[in-house]
Parts: sequence; structure tokens; C-alpha cells
Amino acid sequence: MKTLFENRNIHLFLSGILIMMALIIASCDKDAIYDSIKDFSEKEEIYPAAFDTIYGRVGFERVEIDLRKDGRIPASKIIMGRAQKTIVTYDTDTPDPKEIVIDSVCSYVNVTNLTEPRLYRFLIYTEDQYGYRSTPQEISLVPYTSYDRDVLSEGILNPNASIASSAILLEWPTGLHTIMMEYHGLICRYTDADGKSEADTLLNSPRVYASNLPSGQEVTFDMTYRVLPILDDGRELLDTINVERPYVVQMPTPDQPFVPTELNTLRGNGINVFTLEEADKVTELVYPMNMTTFADLFFFNKVHTLDLTGKGLPGTLEVLDYGRNGVTSRVGGGAWQEFMMPVDQPAKINAATGNAPESLQTLKDAIESGQITTIRYIEKTMGTAFDTFLEPYVGTVVTKIPNSDPFFPDRVFIEPQFFANGWVQADAWDMNLSHSGNFLPRPGYTDISRWNLPNTGEDVVNGETVNLQLGQLIQNDGKNIYRCVIKQKNATFIFALPRQWRFDNQRYPYVKFKMFIGCKKEVVTNNAGANQVGWDIFRLPWIRPMNSLWGYPQNSDYTQQSWDAGKQAKMGDAEIQTSWHEYTIDMRANDGGDNSQRRNRVYAVNIGGEGSATFAYTSAKEVVVYIADFRLCKTTSD
Repeated sequence: MKTLFENRNIHLFLSGILIMMALIIASCDKDAIYDSIKDFSEKEEIYPAAFDTIYGRVGFERVEIDLRKDGRIPASKIIMGRAQKTIVTYDTDTPDPKEIVIDSVCSYVNVTNLTEPRLYRFLIYTEDQYGYRSTPQEISLVPYTSYDRDVLSEGILNPNASIASSAILLEWPTGLHTIMMEYHGLICRYTDADGKSEADTLLNSPRVYASNLPSGQEVTFDMTYRVLPILDDGRELLDTINVERPYVVQMPTPDQPFVPTELNTLRGNGINVFTLEEADKVTELVYPMNMTTFADLFFFNKVHTLDLTGKGLPGTLEVLDYGRNGVTSRVGGGAWQEFMMPVDQPAKINAATGNAPESLQTLKDAIESGQITTIRYIEKTMGTAFDTFLEPYVGTVVTKIPNSDPFFPDRVFIEPQFFANGWVQADAWDMNLSHSGNFLPRPGYTDISRWNLPNTGEDVVNGETVNLQLGQLIQNDGKNIYRCVIKQKNATFIFALPRQWRFDNQRYPYVKFKMFIGCKKEVVTNNAGANQVGWDIFRLPWIRPMNSLWGYPQNSDYTQQSWDAGKQAKMGDAEIQTSWHEYTIDMRANDGGDNSQRRNRVYAVNIGGEGSATFAYTSAKEVVVYIADFRLCKTTSD
């Protein structure tokens, strides 16, 4: 019975399950179930990924907005789920809202055409293929516009103007960089006297040189400044911009005066009236090697030839005084001579603190404008830095004067402007010195007297007339003879150049001169051995080249060294009172090359050789010696 009962319960349970399933099937429709799922799915929106940051920078009438923390990367490397586009919207609260659609996901956007000086509010989204947009990133920015540019233009400084009759130089001494902007270039346009429109593009220092301008008329320079504005927060604008600001100048009339910088140079060129009208009459200028600036060249708009040798310019050399033992001598002044070179080594001139001429840009302006067509120049005379400056123009504008040029004669006589009394060095160098020409004595100096040599060429020595045989001299007019009366046994005079100059022993390697003894031969003849009655030591000259006299080391930056050109041969008995004896000193070992310390500025001419014999001056038996034709030569035959 039990088994039957249990089986019946199982059948009843299974039957109940079947009945319930039938009821469910009977009460539910298949289409109704899937319709409910569909309704639910259509109401759900799946948004694309949003940008993870936003920050912006301002440009001219535009902004750049960055949208990723990892920086700017190509769109091909950006994966942001379903996002496929970048959407930028702004001005959404105005009647004319703006929307920019970019068909890629961007790491940054550039929004342009923002011309109004106001705050712009930007919303930036991503968008997927179904048009669903992400949560926006929002930023507000004020672009830099033409209004800001106009305000900036008012703060640009006008240039300082240097004006000649038909040229102008515009400079900004303090530059154009300010707290409001960085200067990046300038374009200047103007019309010249021929009606031709000119334009200069200046990318570095702001400087405008314009020539051939109409004298006495108004000229407008249309300036376009290329600048990078600096914003209030100290950041730079994204863009450099062009700022236009005209500059108007009234060109002067020809009678307007100017103040020269190199007064002695211009006077040496014969210019004594400093007006623009007079300057326009000058077509050639000579500049000395010791010039300091080309600034005056600006006023000479008609000059087409420059001579940078200084040859022939009077009064342009420096002077140097020697003083000791109650006597003062001066050397220098007057004009440059061909045997002179600047003393400085080229390496020193190349240094940052060297003495290369200033205002090279003024000279460059005149060359490149076509005004200067010819420059004559001696290489290294103004330093290798200046050589480098001139190098691009060599062969067209610049001519380097070679040693073979007739400009350099075979021999150059040393003029009396460089003659000085050796007494300034030592008592033992004492002489009574006089000169036959008109240069010496210098006004106010008593170290050298004037010797009035008669036209007959005769002198009186110890009461007797002596014929000086002027016909044996190269300079046979008798106007450049040095008369030396020995006062001490080491009697010496000097030829010395001012501190800035040296003898050019490379171009002129030989020193030559002639000597004549005017006293009787017994006065200069040793007849008694060590206890001399005569003084034959005064028959031989001893030439010593020096950087400076021993007592004046401050006159040179170079060490003295030991330079001994050697004592010369004695004059023979037959030459005394009858013949000029010529001496030649070989200076090739003292060439003054680029790396040489031998920059000799002084020739000490010792008559006597500083031997051990004693000497006492006697007025009745004066030892009188003459020196003439003192010169520097290219060869031994000059």
C-alpha cells in the first residue's frame, strides 16, 4: 500500500508542474515579451569618452586649447572608446552660436577668427557615430585682437634720427624690447629723391640707413614692426604680429651745421666749415690709422673714395713727452710716414677689448648703398678684425696696397718731428743739438735749437770754416741735417715714435744714414793710448733699436730684450772734414712679426760707443758731428 501511495504522490507533483507550464504558455504572448525588452533598450543612451583636461593659450585673433594631460599627440594614436569626432562650440548664448566639427579626436584645437576684444566661452565634446556627445570640457578665454595691437603700437618708441642733407640714420639706442613685447624685426619703406620706393628688412638690431633723400622736404618712413606681445600674466602671445607705425621727418636744408667727431681728421682734409652744404662738396676723404670712429662719414653723402692710410694728413699723430735731468723733449705730431705701423699685435686687436674702429656700420651703410666705391687700405694697419670686416669688399670696393705699390717709396726719410735729445735718458748722453730745417725747435721747448746753415753749405767749427759737402747728400738742400756737439762721452740722441706706433721693419728692413765729422782729425784721433788726447771713439756710431728707452718702460707694452745692431766701422782720417760716410743697419732680425716682442719704437744713435775712456768737454776743441739722410729703406741700395 505504501509503495502505491508514494508513486501516486510523485505523479501528482509532476502533473502540477505540467499544468503550471501550460497556464504560463496560455497566458503569455511571445511577441509581447520581446516588445517590452525592445522598449527598454531604446530608452538607454551610451555616451562616448570625454576629454580629461582643458587649458588654453591666447594668440592673435585665435586661441589654442589643449585637451589631454599627456600632451599633443596625433589623432591616429588616440583611443577614446566610441569617440570619433571633436566638437567645439562657443557663443552659444548669442543669436549667432558657433560650432566647429572636426572629423577626428584631437589632443588640442585651434580656434580662429576671434576678432572681438571680449571673453569667449568654449564647450568642447567628443562625438560617436550615433551623434552621442560626451560630457563637455569648458573654458573661457580673451583673444588678442587688432584693438590690443593698436594699443601696443602707441608704446613703441620713435627712433633717434641723425640727419644729413640727403641721408638719415634711425637708431633705437635702448632697443625695442620692452615689458610689453619682444622685438623680432622691422620692415621700413620710403620713397627717395628719384621717386623710387625703397624697402629695408632688418631682422636683428633696429637700425635704418637711408640715402638719396630729398633735401628740405618731408619724408615718411612706413615702419612695420615684427613683435611678440607679452600678456598681463607674463606669458608670451602665441603669435608674432606686425605693428604699423609711420615715422615722419623733415629733411634739413643745406645750410644746417653739424658737429664733427673727428675734428683734426676733417681739418687735415682741408674742411673748416661744417655745414651740410660744404660736406656735399667733398668727394674724397683721408682717414688716419689712429682714427676712432667713422661717425662723421655719415654727413658726407657725396664721398665715394676713402683713403684709410692717413698719408699726407697734417697734425694727426699723437705726441709723447720725455722729461728728465731738467730737460723735456717731445716727439710725434705732424703726419704719418710710410715706415710707421701700429704697435699692437693683431692678436690684441682681435680681443674683445681691442681697438678696432667704432661705427663700422656707418661705413658699411655707405658701401652697401653704393655711395663708397673705392677704399685704399694697408693690411693689418687697423687690426685683423678690421681686415675681416673689409674682406667681403676686397677686389670690388677695397684695394689693399701692396709693398710694391708706388705708394711705398723705396726709401723714407725720418722727419725731425721724431728727433729728441738723449739727455732725457741720462746725463752721460748729453749733446748740444741743433737742426738746419724749420721744424725744430718745437715752440716752448729748448732741448734742440735751430741751426742757420748758410746757403754756401759752410759751418764754423772751433773757429774754422768747414765745407759740409752738401752735394754728397741725397737731401742736398741742407734742410734736414742734425748738428751734434759732444758734451759727454756717451753722447746720444734718439729718433722715437709715439707710444702707439712702431717702425715697420718688415717693409723697410734697413736703416741708413750719413755721418760727417766737422772738427779736425786730431780732435778725434787717439795719440796717447789710454790717456787720450784725441777721441777717435767719436768716429764710430752705434745704433741701438729699442721698444722704449730704459728710463721709460711705460712707453711700451713689450719687453726691451737685448738688441744690438753692432758698432759701425770708424771713419778714416781721409774722410774727416771731407766726406759723408754712409752706414747701413740690417733690421731684419727685428721684423716686428705678428708674434714678435720686437716692436721697436726708438733708435738710439750713440756717437762714441760708450767705451771706458774718459772725456771732458772743451769749448776750444769741440767734437762736432753731423747726421743726415737718416732713412728707412727696402733694400741696401736705396
